[in-house]
Amino acid sequence: MSAQTVMDPIRFAREAASLGGEFALAEVDRLRDELVEEGGVVTGVATYRLEGALVGGRPALRLHIDANPTLRCQRCLGPYVQPLRVEEVIFLARNDAEMERWEKIDPLLDVIVAVEHMDVRMLVEDEILLSLPVVPRHEEDCPRHDDVLGEH
Repeated sequence: MSAQTVMDPIRFAREAASLGGEFALAEVDRLRDELVEEGGVVTGVATYRLEGALVGGRPALRLHIDANPTLRCQRCLGPYVQPLRVEEVIFLARNDAEMERWEKIDPLLDVIVAVEHMDVRMLVEDEILLSLPVVPRHEEDCPRHDDVLGEH
């Protein structure tokens, strides 16, 4: 599914609307820079579901993402697939002052300022980027890790 835009995300939240889609990870520029090409091609897909809600009386978006980006292991420098499952609740503030007030009350609250035309693909891309490991590496069966340990 191609990019979709949510018109008036606060209304989307209040109406408990929902939408979903899928796109190739190669289609998004900022994320593409983090990915490894296999055979000259960036592979991987992101599937998402966005649901509007009122959480504690505040407009929010529930975002569910499944993605399988191919990253470069920092141990062996080889490619590996990093399965990602993201589930976030993102609160929608009307302006910067409201966002700052909410963040003072709860510094762990994930808040963004709602914009009239919210690009859903960009929101999904942001959440995937935030979910990528700081130091990508195979969790197990890393060829370099086995060499360091003297295992072959």
